[in-house]
Amino acid sequence: MAGSHITVTVSPQTAEARLQHLQTILASPGEMLAQVGEHLMRTTKDRFRSQIASDGTPWQALQPRYQRRKKKNKDKILTLSADLRRFITWQPDGQDAVKVGSNRKYAAIHQFGGTIQKKARQSSVHFGVGKAKHLFVKKSKAARSKQVTIGAHEVTIPARPFLGLSAHDRREITEITLEWLQR
Repeated sequence: MAGSHITVTVSPQTAEARLQHLQTILASPGEMLAQVGEHLMRTTKDRFRSQIASDGTPWQALQPRYQRRKKKNKDKILTLSADLRRFITWQPDGQDAVKVGSNRKYAAIHQFGGTIQKKARQSSVHFGVGKAKHLFVKKSKAARSKQVTIGAHEVTIPARPFLGLSAHDRREITEITLEWLQR
């Protein structure tokens, strides 16, 4: 052959050795799954700062009425005491997968949205003295208390997905996997 050229020789022994190595590391992907779990836990917690779902859509804003009476973190959605964000964790799911989520019992209603049916009930309300903003107070600070009936009602919570895979997450998982396979 005239001109320049290269010759590629495939050695069956080299290819077989490399495939054997891949089979060995694929048998125990725990280290790679831990890296994926840590990455997803971090990006999920970051969504609480950006208040944007994994698909790039912003979370639905708080209702003005709720935002006015919210005692702390008034400008933060899904953050009253930061428990939901703080309890985002990951764990292995069998030998070849990882789960990312929260064990808080209210996590699902915030992720998927829904309507909560509240039954009618009796309750004591405690009234303070002075300024109208302190109308309802804790029992220990009450000037007077009253037994009331609270009627049955519904509370609708909009979906604010904090779990999920963004395009960036998918690229990062691919990169983690490829780096791990090439070691």
